[in-house]
Amino acid sequence: MTPDIVSAVREFVDAEVRPAAPALEHADAYPHALVARMRALGLFGALVPADYGGLGCDVTTYARIIEELCRGWMSLAGVVNSHTMAALIVLHHGTEEQRRRFLPRFASGQTRGGLCLTEPHAGSDVQAIRTTAVRDGDHYRVTGSKMFITNGREGHAFALLAITDSRAQPRHRGMSCFIVEKGHPGFRVVKSLAKLGYKGVDTVELLFEDVPVPAANLVGGVEGRGFGQVMSGLEAGRINIAARCVGVAQAAYDDALVRARTDASAPPTLADLATGVAAARLITYWAAGMKDRRERCDLEAGMAKLFASETAHAVAVGALRLHGEAGTLARLNLERHYRDTPLMIIGEGTNEIQRTLIARQLVERYGERLGALTSREGEPEERRQMVLAVRQFVDKEMPPVVAEHDAAGRYPEAIIRELGALGLLGAVVSQDLGGLGLDGPAPAMLLEELARGWITVAAAVAGHLVGTWALDRFAPPSVRQARLPALTRGETLATAVLGGAVMLRRAPDWTLTGATALADNAPRAALFLVAATDESGRRRLALIERGAPGLRIGEPEAPLGGRGLDPCTLGLDGVRPALVLESDDAADATVAFANVATAAIAVGLAQAAFEAALRYSQQRTTFGKPLYQHQAVQLKLADMATGITAGRLLTYHAAGAGPGGAPDPATAAMARLHASSRAAEATLETMRIHGGYGYVNEFPVERFYRDAARLLFVPLDDDALRAALARRLAAA
Repeated sequence: MTPDIVSAVREFVDAEVRPAAPALEHADAYPHALVARMRALGLFGALVPADYGGLGCDVTTYARIIEELCRGWMSLAGVVNSHTMAALIVLHHGTEEQRRRFLPRFASGQTRGGLCLTEPHAGSDVQAIRTTAVRDGDHYRVTGSKMFITNGREGHAFALLAITDSRAQPRHRGMSCFIVEKGHPGFRVVKSLAKLGYKGVDTVELLFEDVPVPAANLVGGVEGRGFGQVMSGLEAGRINIAARCVGVAQAAYDDALVRARTDASAPPTLADLATGVAAARLITYWAAGMKDRRERCDLEAGMAKLFASETAHAVAVGALRLHGEAGTLARLNLERHYRDTPLMIIGEGTNEIQRTLIARQLVERYGERLGALTSREGEPEERRQMVLAVRQFVDKEMPPVVAEHDAAGRYPEAIIRELGALGLLGAVVSQDLGGLGLDGPAPAMLLEELARGWITVAAAVAGHLVGTWALDRFAPPSVRQARLPALTRGETLATAVLGGAVMLRRAPDWTLTGATALADNAPRAALFLVAATDESGRRRLALIERGAPGLRIGEPEAPLGGRGLDPCTLGLDGVRPALVLESDDAADATVAFANVATAAIAVGLAQAAFEAALRYSQQRTTFGKPLYQHQAVQLKLADMATGITAGRLLTYHAAGAGPGGAPDPATAAMARLHASSRAAEATLETMRIHGGYGYVNEFPVERFYRDAARLLFVPLDDDALRAALARRLAAA
């Protein structure tokens, strides 16, 4: 449900911002009229509680407001956000007298604020500032300069960080925060800064020459707390940057979609752009939700900012390329998005510094423990307990056997049998037929945990679940009653193969002809769920029994990864299926479920690789210090953790985004594309971190790398999946 304020901002953006933005942006003119409308909407008090005259929005709603503004023009978010950061510092750290004095003015927009941290020689390293505030009776005298200050010319009051005790160690303990208001001749704007993008909003250098600031404006009334006060605001600031990125990325994608529809085309690039926007939005609101729940989210806000800013730039470039040379012309918005997005890569801490902070926080928070970033604390208790039980099973049963089985290419029969006894083979079957009746993200979570231990087990279970899911939802009641109980108990195994070239004809009975793609676990499956094309060109699903006349199961292939699955092609020569699922949406829905299952396996594999890299980087020392202290390794760890988190969120969202809590076909395809790509990247990066040890069988890293390759082709290969997703997006 969309909050009223978000709907109001969306209408404002469509009716007023988008028409006015191009002229204002190209003239680099301050948008006085639009700012006045933002005041009228109450946006300057979005995060200020109602008791102080604000809207009292939560951080998630605020992020949605920022996204909508940036969909129209990113500069407007800068006017609001710098102001909001100053207001939040007063709200969370000021005295009650300061709150009563400043917050109503901030909330109404009568006083517009800004944040003064950066200096000409001190950017991401805030502790390097030199601006001083010296006590002089009931005032402080502030001297120094601040750089890149948004609202510096049009604003009225600024949260300023200054040194009050130059002898303090560590240095940040001698820093204090003040609310500094304009009005003294020593407080002046040195110059406005001409910028690549982010035009219209004023960005300036400020100079403070012996400016008197009342002691009553020392935030919180106590010296030495300023660094913590401003840094606490950076969590919300980074979430804001991420939301800005989502808005700009959405605008660029929308322009690309319009171009594709105008050309009556569906370039596969659309799939990549849409996937990036969806993943960036999810990781942003994940961090915002943690902030709303008052959970620690410094790491998560940094990850959201990192992922969303890199994605926004990639989407802007991709949309520009799709337009061709016309995308570089001033009459289109694409060149503005291209100019605006680098700011988010730099703002609120450059992404390179952000990566080092993320890596350090990962080590500090998780050390060498398993399960980094996979907390299930927010899940319903029954689901959480189930997932933790599977995790314990994986950690206990798989490590002793996986290396030997993988080397021999041996099927994990005993483990599959135990999972059947635990009920996992009936995870998606209705409870009235003996199953667990799981839906939404729960099956994906279970597959992720299995893949973290061994992809062969996860893939065998996934193939079975895809088959049982389709039967449970689309088969007639009599077939469900006859087939599903045995499948649920694991007495009969099924597998699904959704690729290949199979034709389905009715003359008068249904017959299947052609060849499938490789079917996992075919030597042991009793039932095969096969995708075929009927005479009208519609995709259908057919159930084939092992031993059916005309069915030929090929010889098992020796795969690069997923050893023990023994994949085979199925040859079909006039095979009469036991059942055809004739529902119009059965094939699309089942492919969506299979995409989510593969995405979950990819997330689990990537997680296993990341945990190995994080652990090894702390154990291995080179050049006199642990690997994780080397910046090159920190950058890799941060990118791995961030990409995997985005993939996990996209997978869980896709699992329940469709009607009735079923997977949504478009989002499921996005999840599969993103997660499989991240798994391939993560396993290679883990090998890089391990060096030579990552290339030998003594470590599981080379197995992770081999296993990742197969995920690029299941249930459909990347190229086919991207093309199908692009067609769906263009036609929506």
